[in-house]
Amino acid sequence: MSRFNIQSLDLNLLSVFVVVWEARSVSRAAEQLSLTQSAVSHALRRLRECVGDSLFVPGRTGLVPTPMAAEIIGPIQDALQKISTALRVRSSFDPATAEIVFRLGTNDLVESWLFSKIVRLACSEAPGAVIHSVPSPYADTTEAMLESGDIDLVVSRRPFHGARIRSEPLVEVGFVTMVRNADAPGSTEMPFELFLQRPHVVFRRDSHTNRVDAALSELGLRRRVGASVQTYYAMLATAAETGYLCTVPEPMRNGFAQAFDLSVHALPFKMLPTPLYLVWHGRYDADPAVSWLIDCVKRAARSMGAA
Repeated sequence: MSRFNIQSLDLNLLSVFVVVWEARSVSRAAEQLSLTQSAVSHALRRLRECVGDSLFVPGRTGLVPTPMAAEIIGPIQDALQKISTALRVRSSFDPATAEIVFRLGTNDLVESWLFSKIVRLACSEAPGAVIHSVPSPYADTTEAMLESGDIDLVVSRRPFHGARIRSEPLVEVGFVTMVRNADAPGSTEMPFELFLQRPHVVFRRDSHTNRVDAALSELGLRRRVGASVQTYYAMLATAAETGYLCTVPEPMRNGFAQAFDLSVHALPFKMLPTPLYLVWHGRYDADPAVSWLIDCVKRAARSMGAA
């Protein structure tokens, strides 16, 4: 690598380098950065001159990083994240005047029944805030997303333990069974016979689906599965259309049952509620903005009547 004066290096060049690395395309990087392609190409050219390496070469499916690019991308990403965090730290935070973007890691359970309440509460106090829901359905990627700064906070089904990751219990969510009103039994509890005989529409990606089957298995029983879907909205819509049963988080009864013309019933067997946790990175411990967001999430959960 050629020697150069770090004080003369424009940090914007490093930001461009990271986006090009992720996009593997000058045009896509330009779109993400809201720059022209020529501006991105010019930035790459300046950085190439600084490091004495081409960094990327054309490939069949896009730009291919050179060995040097692969070597420096990690340290550069870490450095930019530390700079971003340092500039974000503030001694005070005024929601009423703040212009800020938050990235909240969610799964379909959280997005279906809690996210809208978080946004309504947060933006009533901070009209200049923007809250993005970022998919983080898998535990093995959540910690990496927190480390990289892709998310500021996540509502997770499991706690995380580590020197730099913080976890705190948020709520415990129980479950109920729904069926369309035309087929509803005349009892508050779903009859066991009907629960076993009527087909179910299930959410196969969700852990509570396995917990329902596990609880039945302990009793030596199985339910009939008639369909599987990817979202709770699709589950409710399918149940309303077909007459299938669906088991959903209890807080979703508020609003969704009436909207889909569904009747709500208690499960005919015992199943422990699902705990949810707030998880964030330790670098935000002293950040009043993230602390305020955490408080908003807690208040939103309480307003939904969750345990």
